Formats: sequence, structure tokens, C-alpha cells
Amino acid sequence: MRTILVPVDFTSTTENAVRVAADWAKTYEYQNIILLKTAGESEFDYLHIAEGHSFVNEESVNNLLQRTESLFDQLSSIITEKSPEVKVSRILSDWTITRSINELLKNQPSAELIILGSDDQTSSTESFVSDNIIRIARTSPVKTLIIPNSYHYTPIKNIFIPCDIKGIKRLERLFHHKSVIHKQDVRLMFLNINTSEKEDEEKKRELEEYIRERLTDIPSSIHYSYDENVIKGILTFAANNEADLIIALPGQHSFLYYLASRSISEGIYQNTHQPVLILK
Repeated sequence: MRTILVPVDFTSTTENAVRVAADWAKTYEYQNIILLKTAGESEFDYLHIAEGHSFVNEESVNNLLQRTESLFDQLSSIITEKSPEVKVSRILSDWTITRSINELLKNQPSAELIILGSDDQTSSTESFVSDNIIRIARTSPVKTLIIPNSYHYTPIKNIFIPCDIKGIKRLERLFHHKSVIHKQDVRLMFLNINTSEKEDEEKKRELEEYIRERLTDIPSSIHYSYDENVIKGILTFAANNEADLIIALPGQHSFLYYLASRSISEGIYQNTHQPVLILK
């Protein structure tokens, strides 16, 4: 049973991610969506300080559990309304969010994808899941889909893949999904951003040959751009070329590397339009 895992909290950001997960499951034939809520997110809702000591207020704990159950009901109804054939599972964990996810993935080998909601300028409250996106994406053994809060699902037709001519073989991760891509009738756009004005023509030819040898039956195009700010160059290209999805490849030169090593607000939070799929 192919499964999507969606970590959730009490914000509109993760509610939007669940809506997208329901559409994604229907389009790409997933049969199960797991909603994961960690108690750690709201521990300060029921932790009180008095005379230098902390204690747990039982009434607050019960209220939190009731709120969590109501949240599960609300999110489950969103999924069943959009995709009634998809099974919905609920898990409440006392562990940290990254440990909860990794332990669940060990016990659920059918879980192939994590979907994470990401705060952006349209977010009304700060999402706990969004705050942990980089940590989750780095440690997850399965591919991760990041959904900006303002994004609404549309059919994926134009897929944009930032790549580096110095790490061509990392594209093999993309080719592992070739059969799925082919079934969806999409177009691939590859972009290499050069941060120096001098270009390596031999490496460019090598990249073009590598891609064309492996994508003879999938429409694709290769683009080059110069920009000292890699993130800015990537997001500008995605916006100007009507990309429906950005795919991030693993490795030092991946999109994730730049997002994780620079300001999060400069990276993921500037991406208010396209979902980002991080391959493993």
C-alpha cells in the first residue's frame, strides 16, 4: 500500500499541505496517507512554572488531546472529501518530530513520500512543521515534497531541475523515476547556474550528452544562466518559465544544499509558488 506521510500541526500551513497530499495521492496512485502529530510541538501549552518548579496541568493535557483529535477529524475529512478511496491513518507521537518520522518510516516501508507545509508571506501563524523543514529533509531516507502555504494543487506538466555540471552523475537519482515521469506526460527543464562569468564549454557538452542519452523519449530542454546568487537565479527561472514543480537533487551542489546553508527566509520562504520535491 503506497503511503504518504504528512506531519501536521494546528496551522493553516499544514492544512494546506494535507489538501495537496489528497490531490497528490489521487494523481499518483497512493492508497494511504498517515497524519503524524507530535506532542512536543505543544508542550508549552500545558507546562506551567510555579515557585521555580514545573508541573503538568492535567486539564490542559486533556484539552490538548481533545484539540488533537479534532484536528485529526478535520484533516481526515479534507482527504476523504477529495479522495474517498484513500485510507487515512492517525499517529500521535511523544518523540521529537525528526525521531518520530524516522521511527515511523522504519516500521512503514510502504511510506515513499513525506509532504511538508512551508510558511510564506501568506501564513497567518508560525508552523512548527515548517520550522523543522530543513532538519526533516536532511534526515529523511525518502523523498520529501515541500508545499508553500500559498500553493494550490495544479496538474504537474513542467518540471524544473536545477543541476550542476560538476555533479552530472547525481542526475541518476532523477532517472530512477523515469518510468513515473514518462507516464505523467511532462516536460523537463534543466538549468545550470554559473556563479562566475567564465563557462566550461566541455562540461556543458558533457551535460547535454548525458541528459539526451537517457531521456530520448521524454521532452526536455537544457538552459544556462549566470547569477552570483544561486537561489535567486533558480527561483527567477522557475517563475519565468511557468514551472509546476522544482526537483532538488541530492549532493553538495543541490538546491537543498543552498537552502540549508543560507538563510531559510532567502531560500524556501522566498519560494511562494512552486512545490519542491527533494529526491534521495
